[in-house]
Amino acid sequence: MKSHSLIAVSCWAVVILSIGTRRSFAEELAIDLSADGVADQWAFLESTAAIHNDELVLDGRNAMSRAFFLPMMWDDVTLRARFFVEPAERGVLACGFIVGAADAATYHYVHFDRTQAILVRSDASVSWNEIKRTSGLKKPAGEWHEGVLQATGDTLKVSLNGKLLFEATDPTLKGGRIGFYANQGRGHVRDIVVTGVGHKTTDELKIPPKTYVHVCKDAGAGAYEAFPDVCRLSDDRLMTVFYAGYGHVSLPNDQLPQGGRVSYCTSDDEGRTWSEARAIYDGPDDDRDPSIVQLASGRLICNFFSLRKTDQPGKRWMGLGTWMVTSDDLGHTWSAPRQIAKEAYCSTPIRELSDGRLILGLYREANASANGAVVISDDKGQTWGEVIDIDNGGTRLDAETDVIELQDGTLYAAQRPAMCFSVSEDRGNSWSVSKPMGFAGHCPYFLRTRDDIILLAHRVPSTSLHYSMDECKTWSDNIVVDTVGGAYPSMVNLKDGTVLIVYYEEGGGSSIRAKRLRATRSGIEWLAP
Repeated sequence: MKSHSLIAVSCWAVVILSIGTRRSFAEELAIDLSADGVADQWAFLESTAAIHNDELVLDGRNAMSRAFFLPMMWDDVTLRARFFVEPAERGVLACGFIVGAADAATYHYVHFDRTQAILVRSDASVSWNEIKRTSGLKKPAGEWHEGVLQATGDTLKVSLNGKLLFEATDPTLKGGRIGFYANQGRGHVRDIVVTGVGHKTTDELKIPPKTYVHVCKDAGAGAYEAFPDVCRLSDDRLMTVFYAGYGHVSLPNDQLPQGGRVSYCTSDDEGRTWSEARAIYDGPDDDRDPSIVQLASGRLICNFFSLRKTDQPGKRWMGLGTWMVTSDDLGHTWSAPRQIAKEAYCSTPIRELSDGRLILGLYREANASANGAVVISDDKGQTWGEVIDIDNGGTRLDAETDVIELQDGTLYAAQRPAMCFSVSEDRGNSWSVSKPMGFAGHCPYFLRTRDDIILLAHRVPSTSLHYSMDECKTWSDNIVVDTVGGAYPSMVNLKDGTVLIVYYEEGGGSSIRAKRLRATRSGIEWLAP
């Protein structure tokens, strides 16, 4: 069946369906997905959404896949349907139910993933404003489930397989169209029944422009890009380094005989457009999780770690520790790799402190536990000291440690996943016992804005950030950056006082994205790319 066409008008994409005059009524509508011409009643926002074998099929494995039902709008509505998500080893395997869609970016929805039901409001600036969630659901992929999202007045109720999970209120709840989506999985939807007070409509379904740009979609190593890091160069360009491979781990194979590589793109217009990708380092192993810094001296240091393919039973790879390459000509040429730490690993950049000391956050496993760590150089990276462990306080911390220097000279380190913090008052030589920060998160990354607001970007939920206006003593509520769950975010201050955040999508064909924000004492404002 053919999908409904999208008509571009000015800066909006528009979907139009003419079916008659507007009139309100209460009814139960069973949407027959086998009827002739039914595909013309749906707006398939991505080419990965369609009707096949009398089902909505939404292939969200690479990016969210959405479909909106065009002919009707409802002021009060109950959306009921059966859904099935194909089993997969990776991804959240989410199927979503949408109500109250004023346009393709403004609506309420319930996000059914592997074990959770999460009620969310989407708007033009941020697609994930969480309202309420429940966890621990028995909802295995590969089986059909019945979901219900009811919206009446300002109250939303979420049910799964005949059981009410929770209800919540949101004063912004309004009427609109219904729809479905899949994310990080391939979903099927059928037996759709809509009950409520509705009216036929010929109004346009407006599709706002994207709030992000792609830094890189394919660096030529398998079209999977991840783990980005961005910095400003001395010639005012931005450089983003990232991992390029064919999957989350890209060990050498016939198609990619040297495994995953470290690549980069540059931008000379403050992150609006980006160059073609080039390789920084492509050794014989899977070279990954790169980060980039330009020192006050002008030298660029790119740090990363490597995995070596092994034939040992039950073990696909062995870790080779943390490495670095350097450039003294703004990235045109790079040195041979030198090892920083043999048995510890990195996911964040080297930080140059106010006194010139270099410090790199690390993490490692020991005695069935895991902890954060740092390593220090006092000669601009020529040599590095022994790895200094951070006491995890009895909590396993996979860490991915990042460090920021506070105004009084104290160093503050964040570590995943609890998120825990530790401080050093002697420039990183020793650290306090790690303590919880009060929220969960992975792959932390710090940035101090020009107004001395400290941003901490991370994964969980999806791609998120917190901010502090009192030098990390207290933190804001969570702010979702994007619904994609790859994250490993990095940030850089832009010339106009705004901030660029880069992060990755996750899933097959994962790409690197960038968004722009303004951080003020009143909060975070999302801006056009």
